[in-house]
Amino acid sequence: MGLPDLCTECGNVQKTIGAYLTDLGSLGVRGFRIDAAKHQEADMLAKVLANGPNYFTFGEVIEGAGEAVTPDMYYNLGQVTEFDFSRKLAPNFQSQGKLDSLSNFGTDWGLMPSDNAVTFIDNHDTQRGEAILTYKDGAVYTLANVFMLAHPYGHPKVMSSYAFNDHDQGPPSTPVHQGSSVNCAQQGPWICEHRQPQIAGMVAFRKLAGDSAVTNFAVSDDKNAVAFGREGNGFVLINRGQNTWTVTLDTGLAAGTYKDILGVLSSSVTVGSDQKAQFEVPSMSAVALTSASKQ
Repeated sequence: MGLPDLCTECGNVQKTIGAYLTDLGSLGVRGFRIDAAKHQEADMLAKVLANGPNYFTFGEVIEGAGEAVTPDMYYNLGQVTEFDFSRKLAPNFQSQGKLDSLSNFGTDWGLMPSDNAVTFIDNHDTQRGEAILTYKDGAVYTLANVFMLAHPYGHPKVMSSYAFNDHDQGPPSTPVHQGSSVNCAQQGPWICEHRQPQIAGMVAFRKLAGDSAVTNFAVSDDKNAVAFGREGNGFVLINRGQNTWTVTLDTGLAAGTYKDILGVLSSSVTVGSDQKAQFEVPSMSAVALTSASKQ
């Protein structure tokens, strides 16, 4: 059985949907995700959106063999989901000894232009399907999200979900919010990935770093840890290894004392006049400094 369809090429339908989007904007909505955008002809979808508010918009367009459309057909409508991001990034975190390959991660890996891409490690569809990493992978999943948020490629989207044991399992009966507390934990009932300190902390890092380039890329001898800066705006270290990574690196940051915004290091980090600092990054953890965390 096919799905019911709307006449999106009809002017009255375009105006009606546009009015609905405008109404949502009046209620506080400031962005739209277009589900199954690839099933809507790009020119017709453009006319629908033209009747609504000019807010951040991205469409779900899955690329692959046999698909009738390609993501680039939708670039003029907003950003597009880059499913190959997680497909290509996640295997480097899934197994040990592969993080050195990330030095040129981005469009050189065959990904769409950064300005067009919405990125994610998993989403509401892939989490129970093709996703290589999900919350069930624990710290490895967290570190992959840290890299996504630390790197300038694309527009990152963080997952927030609940625990499940089978593909069709619905949400918990217990609400996520109870008074001043939340029912969030690694084992559920709600996972709340966005609340994990290392993921939440990296949102501030990303906002500050913007689209500044990757600098001072470094990798551990065992290729299980990497570090890089963002043109003096921040510096991040990711240790996927089983041992503490003790290292002195050029951070690109101004001299001074900095706080780890992810809360992994209890003591501050001192950057010398040569922009170098010594770090001890615990196993399966990440550390991040920003120009704003200078004390």
